[in-house]
Amino acid sequence: MLKIQFKDHRKPAMWLVDSSIKLGSDSKCDIVIEENQVDAIHCEIVVDQDDINLTNLSENKSIFVNDIPVVKKHKLAAWDVIRIGSAELEIVDPLRQRSRAPEPVAASKTVIRPIISPWMLKANSAPLVGQIFQVNHAFTIGRDEAADIMVPLSFISRTHTKLIIKKEKLFVEDANSSNGTFVNDEKIKTCELRNNDVLRLDEFSFTVVGPEVEEANKPRTIVREKKDVINKIKKRTTKSQTASVLASEKIFLHDIDKTSTGKVYEIVQKKNHLSKMLGHHISTSEKSVSARHVHLNEIDLGWEIVNNGASDGLLVNGKMQIRAVLQDGDNITVGGTELKFQSVGETPKNYFTPQNSSSFPLKLIIGIVILAGATALAFSQGWL
Repeated sequence: MLKIQFKDHRKPAMWLVDSSIKLGSDSKCDIVIEENQVDAIHCEIVVDQDDINLTNLSENKSIFVNDIPVVKKHKLAAWDVIRIGSAELEIVDPLRQRSRAPEPVAASKTVIRPIISPWMLKANSAPLVGQIFQVNHAFTIGRDEAADIMVPLSFISRTHTKLIIKKEKLFVEDANSSNGTFVNDEKIKTCELRNNDVLRLDEFSFTVVGPEVEEANKPRTIVREKKDVINKIKKRTTKSQTASVLASEKIFLHDIDKTSTGKVYEIVQKKNHLSKMLGHHISTSEKSVSARHVHLNEIDLGWEIVNNGASDGLLVNGKMQIRAVLQDGDNITVGGTELKFQSVGETPKNYFTPQNSSSFPLKLIIGIVILAGATALAFSQGWL
């Protein structure tokens, strides 16, 4: 028959004869542990003939047997040491002495010793908050009772995540869960874990506790969900395209050709082809405007206009140019079409002057000419 006693003998030992012994900080417990780190009913020892099982009842704190955290249940044996908070209790067999240290093994024999993993997970979320779980070489987390860490929450998949230790490094793999596995808030498929990483299963999280290594700041092995990678590429591409397409400010080109109706073209892109074929901003019936004839681009110095090699040329303020940085009010001639460049002002200025707005309208001039001719004819014929 076994006993349980505090290692520091602060209280008398208790025989393990009752069917159930409760341990906790509540005064009604069979074994009272008066510490802040101990829940009211922290754990229970159930005795069934020769079987003695310890069940962890705490929702927030851990319990250890021989320095190994107990997730759910653990079968006790003589001389096991139970640690709750800072208190240590020992299972004692009065009829047996402690097991003696093993005899030295001959050097020729191979000895296989159990390896204690340096990796642990500390739960940050209810109902397991504060509990610490040691990670073995193959480890599962999920809603299923067979999981090494059972998280009884609806948003956790039955087998949500797998962990494995390879060459002393800890890796996590999402087990095709419904709501995903995240490392430091980044959704992953597989990833190497490091000390102080936050492993999150949807809303439930753990802090990784492990050895600190010199390569903590070096890139780690991460395999992301394929659709997430595609979405990131799309977002990155969209942002770069937007940055490269939109100009820092809008400008205007005014059609001031003699046959013009005063049309104004608003330019909002950084790179533009003034081309009949491409239909970018300007559409003209002038056959001399060749495809990709002129480029109008925003550069660091302002707006640059470039002749793309068309034989009909480019004129800026009446001078033939291959390349020129434009100023507000410059006149541009492209294949016989005249344009006015405006870079100042949020709205178009009024550069257009209708053909019938001169001081002497064409009809009046024609009338005067006809009248003068008629008068001259009358004098020559002696009519006047």
